[in-house]
Amino acid sequence: MTTNPPSLDPLDETRPTSAVDENARYWTPRWIGALVVVVMLGELATFSYSLVGTALPGIGLHFHTADLGWTITVANLVTAVAVAMIGKLADLRGKRNLLVIVTTLSAVGGVVSAMAPNYEIFLLGRGLQGLLYVTPALGYSLIRDVFPKPLIAFAITVTFTGAGALLVVAPFIAGWLIDSFGPLSVFWCIAAFQAVCVIGVLCLLPESPLKVKSRLDWLGAILLGVGGALLVFGLGNAGTWGWTSVSFLGFMVAGIGCFAAWVWWDSSFPEPIIEISLLRTRPMWTTLVLNFAVYGPAAIVVSLIPLIVQMPRDPSGEIGFGSDAFGVALYMAPHGAAMVIGGFICGAKAMRWGIRYPMMVGCSSFAIGSTGLAFLHSESWQVLLWLLFCGIGMGATYGGLPNLVVQSAPPEKQGITSSIMLSAQNLSSAVAVQFVFAMLAMNAFTTELGTFFGPEGYRIAFLTAAAFSVAGLVVLKVMPHGRASDVRSVTTASDVVTQ
Repeated sequence: MTTNPPSLDPLDETRPTSAVDENARYWTPRWIGALVVVVMLGELATFSYSLVGTALPGIGLHFHTADLGWTITVANLVTAVAVAMIGKLADLRGKRNLLVIVTTLSAVGGVVSAMAPNYEIFLLGRGLQGLLYVTPALGYSLIRDVFPKPLIAFAITVTFTGAGALLVVAPFIAGWLIDSFGPLSVFWCIAAFQAVCVIGVLCLLPESPLKVKSRLDWLGAILLGVGGALLVFGLGNAGTWGWTSVSFLGFMVAGIGCFAAWVWWDSSFPEPIIEISLLRTRPMWTTLVLNFAVYGPAAIVVSLIPLIVQMPRDPSGEIGFGSDAFGVALYMAPHGAAMVIGGFICGAKAMRWGIRYPMMVGCSSFAIGSTGLAFLHSESWQVLLWLLFCGIGMGATYGGLPNLVVQSAPPEKQGITSSIMLSAQNLSSAVAVQFVFAMLAMNAFTTELGTFFGPEGYRIAFLTAAAFSVAGLVVLKVMPHGRASDVRSVTTASDVVTQ
């Protein structure tokens, strides 16, 4: 690792500064613009589930398929394969460089899905779009490296919870696009949005001054990627094969075997993709498990609510509102606004409250909201009320998690650490979505408008989300970091490079 001499350039954000000079630089137009770009990518990545979820019924009709779970799972599959490689390359070649590359490839995937002549080509594009889910991790890793230290906690928080505008209007935009131009128009919108973000990244975000000099552990990256892909693929077919089938169990065993081989290989490789000893530390493993616990329930709620809103009333009269795609926005926009408010409060008060306690409130709020959705969902006001609880929970947990990731590993390992955490998030989403769709399929009914799911399946799904959230509370109780002192003392790339 090279040591750069202090710069005299006033525009060089990595140069040493006095406290007075640093205070004078708070929220300059450059940093505001840079944060807006990262937030735009973070919002789009987080709420692509909501956008695609709103389009799911139309996608099924357009391609004449009921196998809609793969629309979400295939993106998670590609992310699982690529995430370790992307994270390590970010540490080696620069986080901004990788952010531009993966965003561009994801935009290409959006165009492919929008123009797809059949469901197979559509899924190919969705696979490329899976790279979108890597961008928040690259974004907040870059923020840690280049932003002034007092701005880092708040900037990282809003990277996931958003500035609010897109969050609130996205469901309305999705409804208008789907009702006016068809379900595939959503993917044109996403691709255009990403093109704007690429330009913003190139113009406003500096590259990280920290680039690790080491060999790329190709075998370790391949074992990690293949292991994650096997698990996600097996989970994606669990509903078809059966949870006790030889095929499903074979993929699970093979995936776990790849992870075991990776642990063996990287334990002896001189420059491993990530040190196994680092994963064994309490900050790392608790943060890893917490990522798994938080993203499962979020994927369940944002995937299923659009289905409930658009499905006709089930024969028992308990669930379903028969709305159109635009009507979904009336439910999801308040949920999004609650998420923004929860995330902003937690980010703004991170220096005083830390991260752990707001996340405990968030997990509790999500557990309450999910349980409410499981039992009280026959009236619109009930669904709206419980979605507000879920929104507050998502704001606190989504905003808090990247701060915990930043605190759990040194800057020179931030890219790969963020990617490992992202793997946990994607596996969690895949496990949760495939499990609940399997439960829904056992409670399906058919009308002239298509195949829909009964209330018992949704009850199991939302109780599953509540169980994930309770597990997150347990992990937070034993987590050693995330306090206010950890927020104030986080190490940045400048601290490492100028040592």
